[in-house]
Amino acid sequence: MIKKILGMAHSNSGFEYPLTDNAQNIWGMSYSQQTANFVRKLLPVRHKPRPQNIEIWPAGDAVSRPLTDEDFPLIFVVHNGRRFLPSFLKHYRQIGVTRFVCVDDNSNDGTTEYLARQADVDVHFSNVRYREAGRSKAWRELLANKYGYNRWYLNVDVDEYLFTGCNNKIPIGEYANRLYSKGVYRLPAPMIDMMPENRLEDAIFTGEDATMPWEICPYFDSKGYQGHLTSGGIKLLGGPRRRLWGATAELMKYPLLYWDKRTSMGVSIHSPRPLYRNHAPFCGALLHFKIFADVEQVAAGAKNSGQYFDGGHEYKLMAEYFEENRNKPLRVEHSVRFSSESDLIKHGFLKKIL
Repeated sequence: MIKKILGMAHSNSGFEYPLTDNAQNIWGMSYSQQTANFVRKLLPVRHKPRPQNIEIWPAGDAVSRPLTDEDFPLIFVVHNGRRFLPSFLKHYRQIGVTRFVCVDDNSNDGTTEYLARQADVDVHFSNVRYREAGRSKAWRELLANKYGYNRWYLNVDVDEYLFTGCNNKIPIGEYANRLYSKGVYRLPAPMIDMMPENRLEDAIFTGEDATMPWEICPYFDSKGYQGHLTSGGIKLLGGPRRRLWGATAELMKYPLLYWDKRTSMGVSIHSPRPLYRNHAPFCGALLHFKIFADVEQVAAGAKNSGQYFDGGHEYKLMAEYFEENRNKPLRVEHSVRFSSESDLIKHGFLKKIL
């Protein structure tokens, strides 16, 4: 009976991600893994303790509005992300988000003012910076706990745009409910790093006219990824960041998750708790945009801010690469153009639930 129950939620569907080491199906689980997760569900919840002095509050004189049953909320954290906001809000409104709740981390580029003019955005401030907030994990937990348990949230950054394979067919709320009906409580979605078509200096993204960032950086690597399963979830490496500057940062995130009292961000946003929910037979894709004409300045600023993991090592590698190779082409033979999510489906980056 247990085997039957487990198999209903996480059967091996044969979905093959574009990996270089196709030895393992990272979207399905063996019976032993399913059994281990079944046992973990019976164990007591143990959340990672957060500093008790971290606070968030609504910006200005705003009063936080509770969510309704019809609302679909999105949580994000932003620092000087003004140029992304028009396209970011447009993209997520189009797929069905009705409320945006965020922490603004000391922005000084017009981000705060722009968000204050959006009727569907609740802006919060905090008494600590990004690093002190566990690199945003504490803020995200506080926001989810504040706006309510036992509901779905999107949880992303402003340079990440989610595609599920169903974006143009059903609202995100219905998509989430279909996951839930299949016993899936969160959606794995790797960050797919995007690149400009030609010269880096031509990839100027201001966001002033709501240009979508994939109009400026439309290419992604269609292969060259390495993945494996762990007890904590799915791990994925690769893409331009590994091919160009040798980064080993994890690509996998879980941007769509059901939040209840068992849920937390854990030790890493790449492995939210409870860990057994991180194994899923479906996947989305987060188009991720960092490589614009000003990538050197952005990377150097992040590296020097002291706010990021491992002293900003990832940004250090990025800055060094572009200092030495600014005029080299970024695309290779297996880089392909993105025009719609059908391109992600075609190249094996999405597994639909329909």
